Amino acid sequence: MKIGLPLLLLILASITADAAELSNKSLSGTWKFTHMILDGERTVLVNRDMKFLPSGEIVNYDRKGEENGRANYVIDGDFIRYSDKRGAQPWKVIKFDSDTLIVDHKGAEMFFTKP
Repeated sequence: MKIGLPLLLLILASITADAAELSNKSLSGTWKFTHMILDGERTVLVNRDMKFLPSGEIVNYDRKGEENGRANYVIDGDFIRYSDKRGAQPWKVIKFDSDTLIVDHKGAEMFFTKP
C-alpha cells in the first residue's frame, strides 16, 4: 500500500494541474463555440466566437466575425450564469482548462475551445 498512495497522489496532482480554477480572469478571452450535443446524441454545429471580458460582459459574434450582441455572465461555483435579452441561463461547467470549456444547459452540452 505504500506504493499505491504515492501513485494515487501523483494521479490526483496531474488531474489538478490540467484543470484551471474558474474565474472571470481565467475565462477571459475569445472562445470558439464549436458545437452542441442535444439529448446526448444530435450534434449541432455552431462555429461562433464569444469574447468573455473580465468585467463580466460577453461579446457575441456571428459566423462572419461581426459583433451581433452582448450578454453578461457571473461565475457562481461550478456554474456560469449567462444572461442576455432572452433571459438567464445557468450553464453547469463540466470541464474547464486553459483551452477547453464544456458546459451543460438543460441537457444541451455546449463545447468551446480557444482559437
